[in-house]
Amino acid sequence: MGGLGGVLSLLLTAAVLPQAVPYARAFAKSADEVEGALKDLQVYSGQKLPIVDGFVATGDKPLNQYERAFYQFSLDLLPGTAGGTIVRVTAKITAWYADKDPAKSGYQVLPSNGRLELDLLDRLEEKFGGKPASSMARALSNSTISAPKPKLDLSGVPGVQIPSAATVAAKSGGPTGELGSLRSIREAEEKHMRELNAELQSLQEIKKNQAHPQNLVVVKKAGASVLAKPAEGARVLFNAAAEDEFEFIGAEGEWIHVQISGPSRGYIRRNNLELPEFIATRLDSQDARAPVEKAAAFRIVREENSPFPGDWEPLKGKAVKIFTAQPVSQDPKKSGARAKLAFASSLFQKYATENTASPSAVEGVVVIFDSADGGIVGTTLATLKRFTADTLSSENFWKQCYRDPLEAFQESGRP
Repeated sequence: MGGLGGVLSLLLTAAVLPQAVPYARAFAKSADEVEGALKDLQVYSGQKLPIVDGFVATGDKPLNQYERAFYQFSLDLLPGTAGGTIVRVTAKITAWYADKDPAKSGYQVLPSNGRLELDLLDRLEEKFGGKPASSMARALSNSTISAPKPKLDLSGVPGVQIPSAATVAAKSGGPTGELGSLRSIREAEEKHMRELNAELQSLQEIKKNQAHPQNLVVVKKAGASVLAKPAEGARVLFNAAAEDEFEFIGAEGEWIHVQISGPSRGYIRRNNLELPEFIATRLDSQDARAPVEKAAAFRIVREENSPFPGDWEPLKGKAVKIFTAQPVSQDPKKSGARAKLAFASSLFQKYATENTASPSAVEGVVVIFDSADGGIVGTTLATLKRFTADTLSSENFWKQCYRDPLEAFQESGRP
């Protein structure tokens, strides 16, 4: 009965939430064995979808207008019969909807049609040396077969049998058989469903009573970007939905380091998250103790050696020292073009002073201003040495520097 409890949840979910239909299958393996197989199949990290057609249920918008589709599995391992495990899986699909009206464009969560879930369950079945219990995922690869609507996958779950029309006819003595036989079959099925419902309620109670992690951060609104690195412009892993929860790992400036699933990690801006009170208090306390230079309009949030991020010929393809800075004040007057150049100049000179004795592994220094009106400014080490040696004026120094966009480092239209 433990394996059948998860199945009833599918019946109930399909009737109530057609956009989030879980699929389940029972395996004669322990939870640890199933967990190991799922990790081998690398199912905990999301993947891109080339198209959404064939993977999502039919909606009210044309599927060919969706771009940058991405999916990720939500998996539950429930106790089954005889030490087995029920795997319940739901695929979450997100994609950018490109509307003719840009104001109506944006990332949306799309309902899976079951293809991804069934394919995962089939692969897991094959991983354990069995034959796929459902051929639906294989059939969907044929473009002449239309994608199914979200529905219940009862295949492979012991104890669940759906009588066919032929079976019913045989038990009732043919199409003109006695109605009493049909009534008996119906009553037996209703009794079986009541037993499944009781088992489901028991499983839900167990899950409800399980300890809920206290270090979860919650996404405030849909579309919050989860990035590979704590910096603007970093690769977007996916866009989270509102109320998504992630385990807190740490903080780097305005970025919160979170665990996505399994070994997967990512970064989300702090202002896009609701933090548990004890985490928010700890971070605020750390910010209060952090030393801030009185004259500095910006603060360094990241340092790294990396290839030059622009297309400037003097540093193109070369290794540079990159400082990422954020404004200390939200007042644009305190973080304007003049403040950026002053901060970059002091940072350049400080770097040149501290690295005169040892040979450098980089050929330039770059400052990235991480703000709405930010920009990038960079210089070669050769130009920087002339500037610090007073053989190059400040005006000529900035003319020989990389500035992108140029207007971010100009005031009133003048450099």
